[in-house]
Amino acid sequence: MATDRMDRKEFLSLLGISAAALTCSYLFGGCSSKSNPVAAPPANVDFTLDLSDSANSALKSNGGYLYKDGIIVARTINGDYVAVSQTCTHQGGTVYYDKTGNEFHCPNHGSNFATSGSVINGPATTPLMKYNTSLSNTSLRVYS
Repeated sequence: MATDRMDRKEFLSLLGISAAALTCSYLFGGCSSKSNPVAAPPANVDFTLDLSDSANSALKSNGGYLYKDGIIVARTINGDYVAVSQTCTHQGGTVYYDKTGNEFHCPNHGSNFATSGSVINGPATTPLMKYNTSLSNTSLRVYS
């Protein structure tokens, strides 16, 4: 006797396969650059940080950094000031300055960038936008 109805075992099996397919789609689709477009780095940048201001105290010591207007400004372990776009070029995560490696690191997927902004290792393949810095007394100018 033929039946059009699905038995319970067949239903649960199909349900399990469907759930697994959806989970895989979500997990592997999350690493697609198309799913998370990266915003363009700030252009026409020109601002000054007063290093005597307590809001900028992170830049008083080597290894310190801060964020301003989409840019991360860091004082390297050598005492140089550098500024790059704070947005990882892979999927838009926020990078931080890692003084141990003297590099910028994205915690989302592990990309690392030199203080020049160039890619050390991916998954990012595009460098961070680098900005100029100029120190005069306690004024640090960041500009494009």
